[in-house]
Amino acid sequence: MAYRVEYNGEDVELATLDAALDAARHAIATDVGRLDGWAVEHDETINDWFIQAVRNGRRFGPTAVVSGPPSFTAAPQHRRRPGPRVFEEWERRVVFVGETPAEVFALAADWLDERPEISSLGDVGWHHTAEGHQLRLYYRG
Repeated sequence: MAYRVEYNGEDVELATLDAALDAARHAIATDVGRLDGWAVEHDETINDWFIQAVRNGRRFGPTAVVSGPPSFTAAPQHRRRPGPRVFEEWERRVVFVGETPAEVFALAADWLDERPEISSLGDVGWHHTAEGHQLRLYYRG
């Protein structure tokens, strides 16, 4: 079950969704330079993710596509045993990058303020990278 990243005519296969999304973001950041964050959209019918850079609250530049394993709708050939079930819920992620923590949190606050439909965050990640401070918000739309 590999995930394929397509960007600027190049394809790369990675084992996990997180690795594929990170590779897509890295390729875009290398290509476009300064950006404030990311827009990630998931199309459940084809199981693809579309990643684009965000600057000044607007999407810009080329889009990277992460193709997931195909979704199978056929009934499984094994019998279910009683007991725990697996629930898989996809969250969307947006990344904000800035020179100072205050700048990054201000970008995130402005972005969230413009999206009243987002009522809860699934998780928050904080990283200090070569490009500056990075805040990742995981949310359900």
